Amino acid sequence: MPDLSPTRLLLESGVRENRWAGYTLAAFSADHPFSLHGGCVTQPTDSVPWYSAGKPITAIGVLQLLAREPHLTDLPMKSTFPELTSSYFGDRTLTDILTHRTGLRFPDLPILSDEKDIFAILSRSHPRDFALQPGQAAYDPRGGWWLLGQWLSRHTQQPWATFLLKNVLQPSGAPNMFFATPSQHPSISMLEKKGEVWTPAPESYGTGGGLCGSATELAQLYRCLLSGGTSSSTGSAVLVPHSLQKFTSRWREGEFDSTFRHIVDFGLGVIVDSNRYGPTTIPYGFGTHSSQTAYGHGGARSSIAFADPQQKIAVALCLIGLAPENLHQPRMRTILDQLRSDLA
Repeated sequence: MPDLSPTRLLLESGVRENRWAGYTLAAFSADHPFSLHGGCVTQPTDSVPWYSAGKPITAIGVLQLLAREPHLTDLPMKSTFPELTSSYFGDRTLTDILTHRTGLRFPDLPILSDEKDIFAILSRSHPRDFALQPGQAAYDPRGGWWLLGQWLSRHTQQPWATFLLKNVLQPSGAPNMFFATPSQHPSISMLEKKGEVWTPAPESYGTGGGLCGSATELAQLYRCLLSGGTSSSTGSAVLVPHSLQKFTSRWREGEFDSTFRHIVDFGLGVIVDSNRYGPTTIPYGFGTHSSQTAYGHGGARSSIAFADPQQKIAVALCLIGLAPENLHQPRMRTILDQLRSDLA
C-alpha cells in the first residue's frame, strides 16, 4: 500500500506553522481508499465547506435532466425565465453558463435575497458593466450558477437542493453531503487569518458555493465518475456515458479567462487539465503532473476535488484556512504533487 507519510508531514507542518488551521484529504487510487485529517478537523467524517468545488454537482444535475430532455439544451434562458425577457442574460444558453462564456460575472450576488430582486439584478446586467465583451470567457462565481439552480427547480418541479441530493449525491455514494442554508452549516467552519488569529470566514450558500460534507464522500463522487458514471457502492448510474463524455470534454479551449487572468480550459461545469498553459501558474489545477484527461473544480482559496482517469485517482482536499491566491495556489500545488508522488 502507498505510504502517505510525506503528504501527511506537509499537511501537519502547515498546521504547526499556522498556515492553515486544519485539513481533510481523501483519495481513491486504483479503487483503494486513503484519508488524512488533522488540526481542527478531528474526524474523517467531519463536514467542511467546499465553496466552488461543489459547482460540478450542479452541472451533473443539469446534464442528467438534458439526457432526458435534450430539446432544452440550446434554448435561451428567457424560454425558462420570463423574468429575463428582453435582457442580455435572457439570450444566453446553458452552455454559455456552464463554460463561463456569458460575458458576465457576479462575485457578490446576494443569493439569499428575494428571488424577484435577484432576477432584477440579472435582467439589467450587461458585459459592459463588468468591462467584458459579450460571450467573453470570464469565470462567474455566483450569477450563472444561481440561475442553474432555478432552472433545475422549474424543470423538475422540486427544490434544486432536493433534486441534487436524490439524483446526484445519494446515488454516487455521498448521501451525507448537503448545500448549506442559514440554519444548516458544516461541522467545521471555514476560517480566515486576522493577524495571527484564525476567525470564522463568511458562510457561502447556493448551487455555486454552498456544498458541505466530508472529503471522503466528495472523493467518492469522483470515484463514481472514474467508474464510467456508475457508483460501485450503490450500483446507481449518476451520468450515462454520453453525458459523462460531454461533461469532461473541452468545450472552452485555449481562451484567456478574464477572472482567473490565465488561459483555463473548461468542460461543462468543470475545469479540464490546463497544464499545457503553464503547470506552475495555472490556478486551481490538479498538480503539475496531472494528465490531460483530469477534470474537477477548486473552491475559493481553500479546496480542490478532481478525477484523473489516466492515473486512476480521485481526490478531495480542503485546507481550513483561506489564504490569498498568490499563497494558496503554490501551497495546493505542492501538496497535490507530493500526494501524486506518494500514490504512484
